[in-house]
Amino acid sequence: MARQTESLPRPGQLWLSRPPYLMLARVVEVDTASEPAVLSYELRDEDGSLLEAVQRAVLDRGWWRTFQPLARRFG
Repeated sequence: MARQTESLPRPGQLWLSRPPYLMLARVVEVDTASEPAVLSYELRDEDGSLLEAVQRAVLDRGWWRTFQPLARRFG
C-alpha cells in the first residue's frame, strides 16, 4: 500500500485519486484561515475532461484518503 502523505495542497497542484478510480484534482484555492481549512478544486477524468468544480470542500482526513500528490516524472 502506498504511503499516505498529509502535505498541504497548494493552488495549481495536481493530486491523483487513489484506486479504484483514476481522476485528477487540480487545486484552485486553499483557505487555511478558516477552521477547518477548506479548498476548491477541479475534478478531471484521465483524459483531462472536467467532471466537476468543487467549491470550499473541507480539508480533512478524507482528502488524504482519496488523493495523493501527483509526482511528475521526466525522462
